[in-house]
Amino acid sequence: MKLRLFYALAICLPASIAMAGGSDLDGNVEDLEQGAYFFGEAKDIKGLKPLDGVRITAQRKGTKMPVMASTDEDGRFKIPGFGKEVNSEDVIISCAKTGWKLLDISRRKMANDGDALVEVECLMEKL
Repeated sequence: MKLRLFYALAICLPASIAMAGGSDLDGNVEDLEQGAYFFGEAKDIKGLKPLDGVRITAQRKGTKMPVMASTDEDGRFKIPGFGKEVNSEDVIISCAKTGWKLLDISRRKMANDGDALVEVECLMEKL
């Protein structure tokens, strides 16, 4: 049973990463459905240059299954996968990249609704 779950995750994870981050994010969020969706960017604190390949993880409190994305060459990402029933306050976001340290992560809700879009900014520093 555990082996089947592992294979299912191994097959689904690359697809979810490809859908969540990458070059199709053009800065517009109007095309995203309402719900607890997260989008944003990761930047080098020095010069605020965009960082590609940053691993973004979103996990609903009380669950063990995170949703992951990776920033594109412009440092941007989006994480769909949380529906209207999920309050954005119940989702923990983290950012990580080998050789880099996370200095600050900020969240900005686009509306007062619990299921509003949330903009995330990760500021990182090279080790």
